[in-house]
Amino acid sequence: MKKVFLIDGCRSPMGRAGEKGLFHNLRADDLAVQVFKSLLKRTNLDIKNINDLFLGCVGQHLEQGKNLARLIAVLADLPDLPGVTINRLCASSLSALQMAADSIRAGNNNQLIVGGVEHLGHVSMTSALNYHNDLFKNYDFPWTNMGLTAEKLALDFGITRQNQDEYTQRTNLNYFEAKEAGFFKREIVPVKLENGETVEDDQGPRISTLESLGVLKPVFKEGGSVTAANSSGLSDGVCMAWAGDSSAADSSGKPPLAEIGPGAVAALNPEDMGLGPVLAIQKLLKNSGLSLSEIDLFEINEAFAVQVLACRDKLGINPNRLNIHGGAVALGHPLGMTGLRIAVTLAHSMVEKNAQYGIAALCVGHGQGQALLLKKTSSK
Repeated sequence: MKKVFLIDGCRSPMGRAGEKGLFHNLRADDLAVQVFKSLLKRTNLDIKNINDLFLGCVGQHLEQGKNLARLIAVLADLPDLPGVTINRLCASSLSALQMAADSIRAGNNNQLIVGGVEHLGHVSMTSALNYHNDLFKNYDFPWTNMGLTAEKLALDFGITRQNQDEYTQRTNLNYFEAKEAGFFKREIVPVKLENGETVEDDQGPRISTLESLGVLKPVFKEGGSVTAANSSGLSDGVCMAWAGDSSAADSSGKPPLAEIGPGAVAALNPEDMGLGPVLAIQKLLKNSGLSLSEIDLFEINEAFAVQVLACRDKLGINPNRLNIHGGAVALGHPLGMTGLRIAVTLAHSMVEKNAQYGIAALCVGHGQGQALLLKKTSSK
């Protein structure tokens, strides 16, 4: 079977959702087209050789509806490019990347564009929802409330409010250290706003003291420990990547970021949603014949500080190998963007650190997990 490569990937800055957000006056599709065109420009790829566009998106209605992938292609003046939009909630665009890699590996395609988009400022998580009442009859609480699943993890693993706030401080510090070192110049592309201003900095990360974090009230449960600060913020953003076989990688004129290895998905009690990465990573390691100690870097999405702490401790991951440039508690979590964003960040991190293996993983609402292995591209 063919080898598959993540040849390059880039993303928009990430803006807070809402009226004060960077992209409050910019539509999701317009934002996606800008990042798509930036990917084409920085890679000089021949769009005629692209077989399809696989796009992850969760809120597939309003400006993100009616197969957004295909609409982005048309808006980008590429009417000959097909497109399909994929939803696995928080892992939507990681699923898109895995599906793209599987398709290329099987020989059905040679090279694909993969994307992820979510504009939570315009398309709310709670819009157009109508859950069946019977979904909750065998459970102790409504597990569609992600914050309550996070509070359950805090109780189950004995993770304190201070543990969560300390992690929150650390992930933000990691982000700013990486920014100061110029890391994000590898992946962020500038976006032009409706007013003509160009932005290229993330809006969410901030430096806070443990004292200032400690005065925040719990959001989801009285007497709980999960706050707005130690949770991922509601955000807007887009990520785009180019995946292809060896011939596509050769055509780029520079080494690809990483080889895309196998992936794994898992399901579990939806009340324990946050542990999805544990099951998915364990399954991935078993299927790939690797041990945890052989993985140099991990990107596990920080839906909540408590959730990534529980996964880290359950798996026994060295903290110095996890989310080394900061994660979603600092950056925010545009649902359909995040899966691809962490894979692209992981790939750039592997190049920076000369790492052999990396794993990107996410917990997924409704009780799932997904993980993907990336490998160093020493040979093709």
